[in-house]
Amino acid sequence: MRQIHVVIEPGSELWWAMNLGFIISGSALFWIAGLNKLKDKRLFIGKALAILLITDVLIHHLYFLSLGDWHLKTNLPLHLCAMSEILSVFLLFSGSQLLYEMLIFWSAGAIHAFITPEMTHGFGLYETISYCISHGGVIMLAFYCTWALNFTPRKFSWLRVFLITQLTLPVIGFINYSTGGNYMYLSERPGANNPFIIGPWPWYIISLEFVVLLHFYLFYRMHLWLSVRKSLKLNTLNLEVNPVS
Repeated sequence: MRQIHVVIEPGSELWWAMNLGFIISGSALFWIAGLNKLKDKRLFIGKALAILLITDVLIHHLYFLSLGDWHLKTNLPLHLCAMSEILSVFLLFSGSQLLYEMLIFWSAGAIHAFITPEMTHGFGLYETISYCISHGGVIMLAFYCTWALNFTPRKFSWLRVFLITQLTLPVIGFINYSTGGNYMYLSERPGANNPFIIGPWPWYIISLEFVVLLHFYLFYRMHLWLSVRKSLKLNTLNLEVNPVS
């Protein structure tokens, strides 16, 4: 029988494989970007990653349709990571500052997809690869935009995106009610043993609001630090190439 809902035990062989794969892939992406100093080439790499993410979304739907296992309650792209995959294409091809900020903060939760993995679309080779691409890819692309494409989060962008996210909750809550789904885990607690999930429904949602706000702020600080560090490095290189007389 096909397993539909699987929690990966932290510390297991599969857990280590997923996390090491994420680290190695991320390191390779930034190493390749480091070899390409031209902005156009770096933008091409970013667009290629965004296309990979949207392709993952399309294959997801085709795969489950082919199995006769596509359902409104489970397969709509209404978790933050799935929405981030779709958003990434519009970001890379438009250069929108707001979409960049939404990506870096919405990708924050994907960290927990590797710390406490919970696969809700089945368990197998394809599902595992897609899970790693969809969650790891949005994290990589967010940091890539900051480091390689010179995007910088604006002041209070973390709060702005948090408020935008609140606007999605009633809509997704209504969709959950209509379909019996659990998008963004608004209807039921996640199955993974995550220390940030506190209390039964609906109280854990209230605690998650504070956790999400904290994560958004921490990611804001990380991306801001990375952006400032990159700017200082570029200024240093410019001074070495064009010393002040």
